Amino acid sequence: MSAKERQLLKSLIQLLAITIIGLSVLPYFIYHIWWIDIFSNFQVQYGVLLSFLILPFVFRRKWKWVFFLGVGIVFSCSQIIPLYVNTSAEAKIEDAYPISMMSINLLSANRNATAVINHIENKNPDILVLSEFNSYWDKQLVETLESYSYRHKVLREDNFGIGVWSKLPASMQTVYFNELQLPSILLQTKGAKNSFSLIATHPFPPVGQRQFEVRNKHLTHLAAFISRENFDNVAVIGDLNTSSFSKNFQLFKEKASLKDSREGFGILPSWPANAFLLQTTLDHALVSEDVSVLRREVGENIGSDHLPIYLEISLP
Repeated sequence: MSAKERQLLKSLIQLLAITIIGLSVLPYFIYHIWWIDIFSNFQVQYGVLLSFLILPFVFRRKWKWVFFLGVGIVFSCSQIIPLYVNTSAEAKIEDAYPISMMSINLLSANRNATAVINHIENKNPDILVLSEFNSYWDKQLVETLESYSYRHKVLREDNFGIGVWSKLPASMQTVYFNELQLPSILLQTKGAKNSFSLIATHPFPPVGQRQFEVRNKHLTHLAAFISRENFDNVAVIGDLNTSSFSKNFQLFKEKASLKDSREGFGILPSWPANAFLLQTTLDHALVSEDVSVLRREVGENIGSDHLPIYLEISLP
């Protein structure tokens, strides 16, 4: 390799490093612009790329660049590591009476009903949340869901139908948190000791500034609703169309006084199901601070662009 080619390669690596660090850090400070916020979703990928890019600078003892890339790696790690730290209220699994919950974004165009049915039957959750629920899925799942005595569903032929099924005695109603009148469902039931509420929701995807603002208002109104109602124990579950790394998600979590059920279990990415290298955390289950998360996992590919999420919780 000629000196000119080496210099070109060096410049390209430096440019790539600067770009990746910019994409990683910028959304944390400028989070009111939709296309900048989108880049916040890929902190894992940024951390991995920077870890590789730092190596040639270490070998060549370019310490200023090593420091620069090191700062970028530390920033990405600061977003990722908290998901591996267990902040859940202590609960001994053998003493706990768990409530199991599962959320599946079906994908309205998905026709792999067999995979969905098998997954529901295998996990057999106490509470099941289905997003993008339409007339096709209503027909396909009618027998599978017969064992759920309590149910509430809103069928829509776009991507915003939603349904909740519960084996626990529960009352349910449709609620709205955005100007587009996209339905969410409020479930209120009784746990082993205390009351328990669940909000199943699916905000609009932020593919444009207006849609981005609609999603953010949805989360803001949802947080205000939770604060106003002062639930004893509450969970928010569904495809929130934002990742754990988004500043907007973090603000929602703080305003609603909820914790990410991923904490202590790792990243657990759920979207896109068929592109492992790009996967991030769009499907969420957030719970009250005093609720113990006993188990949290991501399910198998069921033909949707999202992977199912499953968790077990114990009420205080």
